[in-house]
Amino acid sequence: MNEQLLPLAMLDIAEDGRLEGITRFQKLVFLAQREREGASPYDFRADDYGPFSPDLYDDIDRLVDGDLIDYDEEETEFGNKVQVYTLTDMGRRAVENSDEMDFPVPEGELEELGDDFEDVDLWDLLEYVYTEYPRMARNSELSLV
Repeated sequence: MNEQLLPLAMLDIAEDGRLEGITRFQKLVFLAQREREGASPYDFRADDYGPFSPDLYDDIDRLVDGDLIDYDEEETEFGNKVQVYTLTDMGRRAVENSDEMDFPVPEGELEELGDDFEDVDLWDLLEYVYTEYPRMARNSELSLV
């Protein structure tokens, strides 16, 4: 099983192959592992903004370095910076060419997750994660529940 397929597959199912923010990226992979059938390639711990996996963070950096994911920063309407991750053509081919057996979570399960959370803003996503997985929120700097 190739663990790096999970972040690539998350981008593949995202609208326009794009996710805004590392926090959203982390939470969606966390939910993919917790709420969908399949293996759990990443160990998550309770951190400042809920579930966090250093290995996932490192894998995303490696995928950016390997030109499978594009990384950019954009300014929000409030003047803050947000990280933007986009699946490259090479990343899309990696997902398309992978065997279903290589996926830590079945593709259909990921598409269902994407449908459930694609229009949910970050605060609502965090509130859902904190409510459903309160142990992962115990070290959070945010008070959402």
